[in-house]
Amino acid sequence: MSTVELDALIDRLLPRVLADRDLGDGRVFTRLHLQHLWALSCLHAGQCYDESLLISRLTRRLPRHVALSHDLSSAMVAAQR
Repeated sequence: MSTVELDALIDRLLPRVLADRDLGDGRVFTRLHLQHLWALSCLHAGQCYDESLLISRLTRRLPRHVALSHDLSSAMVAAQR
């Protein structure tokens, strides 16, 4: 899967994941949101890929009004290196 395809998939699935009240209020993106987004994107793509790729692509796609949980903040910084 190309990064362009992954970006399009993230753009399509991220609002659905953030709106899922079972995962939280949508104001803080947590590890649970990440796992759900990764699983959904694997299903839609028909293949799984490394979760760190999702983390690196998600950094620029997360809405400004959504904060990152502390554990994901450090994971995203590490993925950008």
